[in-house]
Amino acid sequence: MKYEEKYNMKLSIVTVCYNAEQCIDRTIKSVLNQTCPVYEYIIIDGGSKDKTYNRVCSYEKSFAEKGILFKHISERDKGISDAFNKGIKMASGTLIGLINADDELLPETSEILKNECKKIDVDIYYGNCYWVDSERNLEYVSKPEHDLSKLLYNMVLIHPSTFVKKKAYEECGLFDVTYKYCMDKELLYRMYKAGKKFDYIDQCLTKFKAGGVSDTHSKAVFKEGSRMALSYGEPQIKVKSIEIIKTVRNQMVNMIKGTRVYRVLKGI
Repeated sequence: MKYEEKYNMKLSIVTVCYNAEQCIDRTIKSVLNQTCPVYEYIIIDGGSKDKTYNRVCSYEKSFAEKGILFKHISERDKGISDAFNKGIKMASGTLIGLINADDELLPETSEILKNECKKIDVDIYYGNCYWVDSERNLEYVSKPEHDLSKLLYNMVLIHPSTFVKKKAYEECGLFDVTYKYCMDKELLYRMYKAGKKFDYIDQCLTKFKAGGVSDTHSKAVFKEGSRMALSYGEPQIKVKSIEIIKTVRNQMVNMIKGTRVYRVLKGI
């Protein structure tokens, strides 16, 4: 009996990228060098103008030697949500992880997930990550919150460390392409509302580098988050008040980042 059949899991990893020649090798190698090989790796390149796609193609032999399905395309898309959806549709595995260029799977992630998949009634697995803030020379373990009802207002899970069964996508739908920043939060909240079962793995599964689109477009994130909350029936006055609180909180966090106080609060 094959290992993935024994544990009822075939792990597909999807990476979306654009002009990522400076960091794509690190991401690819983190998938290629798992202690227990993944089933499938898919790269969705948005039509890069640099040498990203050449770097991607150079790994075909390495994945073939390990018996890992390796699929990749390079074409224009309609944004990150659209690129994620392309990868999910291409995936033939039973469990799917989304790892952006410049993020990494930790070496034992696939092995951890295959052992956890003995729990066949679970739809979504979520874990911790190493959060890297190169600008402030910080690296610490980031852990998710467990009150998933808060997804309506906050991304309490860590998206790169969240792995979703293909069946959950088939039953709840894919990413909403009208969202550019809150697409992960909206999809996971939709799955939570649909009654999908989430299971926490108290281990670091990925390394995540700060500075993505959500970090650099905070005002747009707030605006989209408000639209999401309103679409799920939240009163406008409540949405506005929470938006103000979050803005003030983020401003305070940015003021103390890199200080001793911030390190103490983060436990680093």
